[in-house]
Amino acid sequence: MPSVDPHRLLVLRAVHRTGSVQAAAAALHLTASGVSQHLTRLEAETGLALLDRTRRGGGRSAQLTTAGVALAGRADDVALALAEAQREADRLREGAEGTVRVGAFSTALGRLVVPALLELVINDPALQVQVREVSADEGVALLRAGDLDLLVGERYSEATAPGAGPAPGLVEDDLCRDHFRIVVPRVWAVPASLEALLAGPWVTSPVRHGARRILQQLSVRHGVETGHQHVCTESQTMLALVAAGVGAAILPDLTLSYVPTDGVVTYGTAEDIGSRVLTVTGPDHRTAASDRFENVLREIALGGRAAP
Repeated sequence: MPSVDPHRLLVLRAVHRTGSVQAAAAALHLTASGVSQHLTRLEAETGLALLDRTRRGGGRSAQLTTAGVALAGRADDVALALAEAQREADRLREGAEGTVRVGAFSTALGRLVVPALLELVINDPALQVQVREVSADEGVALLRAGDLDLLVGERYSEATAPGAGPAPGLVEDDLCRDHFRIVVPRVWAVPASLEALLAGPWVTSPVRHGARRILQQLSVRHGVETGHQHVCTESQTMLALVAAGVGAAILPDLTLSYVPTDGVVTYGTAEDIGSRVLTVTGPDHRTAASDRFENVLREIALGGRAAP
């Protein structure tokens, strides 16, 4: 007896699910006679009557025999196995395997890169990721030297030339926009106005950092000279100082969603105080493995599956 053709099992499954040869033919992009021929051949391969032909005609729906229903149920396993085989073939054809060397600043590593790495461990085990914490300048130098494949960074102004990177041969893609918030100590009374808040003490970062520039812009915009400033570079230290009640601070959503914020509350203001764009930069000709990692990274940055 000839072996069973798995594709004919899928035809039987379509007839069972749609309830008629005509509907199955439409779903499978076949003619009705083509579906009938597949069923006839499947019956010959199995030596079983699969379609109850005594109930056909007069516009009635197609009915399967008990054997036909049983084999249609088995066809679900066939469909799943074929889909998995197709996905594996696609992955192998696209070459989404190998090693991707990724650099990023610390918060982006913890909030974006690590969740992407964990997802790939499950769904793309052939793709290996090497992680390196770097500053922006160090990361660009490593990219240009060929020692990094991708660099997660930040941009505080709009791109003047879409796709242009920080150096020739490098391309910068936007991941998402990251808004800044003002946070104040939980123990403080709510400031009466933004001007009153600006005149008080602040925990801020060095001049070259975006949060410091935003504070300076707010000060100029509202005509208020800020109070005493505590300066530090680490977000965790800044939040600890705010929680201790020594001043307010400006931090991005990415940081506030990742670093513990006990003792700190967000100061509500209708004013958009500013934002940055999170970016990923790499060579203009990237490997399939790098593209795969960037796609997962973008999914996490835009919505969602980042670590709590």
